[in-house]
Amino acid sequence: MKETQKWVNLGLLIAALALFVFLHQLASAVWDVARLPIPDWPFEPSQLIALGVAAGVTLWARRSEKVNGFFNEVAMELTKVTWPNRKETISSAGVVIVLVAVAAVILFLIDSVWRETIRGVLSL
Repeated sequence: MKETQKWVNLGLLIAALALFVFLHQLASAVWDVARLPIPDWPFEPSQLIALGVAAGVTLWARRSEKVNGFFNEVAMELTKVTWPNRKETISSAGVVIVLVAVAAVILFLIDSVWRETIRGVLSL
């Protein structure tokens, strides 16, 4: 439990930063749409709102026994995962690239045939 807590804390910090960025953008948009005046403060009100909400949610998640316990269990399960080595990763990526290329060619051919069919029908 102790060894996973540092990863849980790091994940919560990253989530808090992402939540802050999202909420700042959302609050800025709402502030602009509502045409509210921007006071002459060192920080924008949208930044303060986003920081307060993100910090509150993160602290709640960190202190909640259920939420924190769930995140610790997830981190413990991730330690049991067998990750692919470099060779497996490169070969899998190669297969994906080839299949995407084949699918692109097939879709291009279908699109070309469909385009010519529609042109033929419309020219009648």
